[in-house]
Amino acid sequence: MDSNTALDQVADARRKLAAHTDLPAAYWVFFALASVLIAGLPIWSSLLPGSGLYFQWGVFGVVLVATAYAVVQRRRSGVYLPRHITSYPGARLMWIAALVVTGAGYLGINVLVERDLIGFALAALVPVAVVVLAGQMLVRSAMRRSVEDGRVTP
Repeated sequence: MDSNTALDQVADARRKLAAHTDLPAAYWVFFALASVLIAGLPIWSSLLPGSGLYFQWGVFGVVLVATAYAVVQRRRSGVYLPRHITSYPGARLMWIAALVVTGAGYLGINVLVERDLIGFALAALVPVAVVVLAGQMLVRSAMRRSVEDGRVTP
């Protein structure tokens, strides 16, 4: 009798495939810094008038770097997992919750800046970025569980 049954082989293959959903620590550090910069755009624009164009180009640069990183990682690993979050049933609800929290935090910072409460906006900036980071990490772990469970749809 073979000690490594077909079901064990499938489970092992799913675990190996799920490992590709994990991102390195450097990505999460970069993501945290980008979250602070992007969530703080209203603050930076109010503190540095006339610099809106520079911030727009900065955000564009962050998006380009993130996209290039994703493409390079996909090509390097040779594993092409679905890119749409709707392909991962376990991550859908967490993704929606993370989007709602991100939007609420960004709107809250905007409201504080519009009312000239820059100090409160700065105080809210780091907690908002931390919550966004935690939400994205939870989404990634839910994606991993969906891959391990074999519930990913193309």
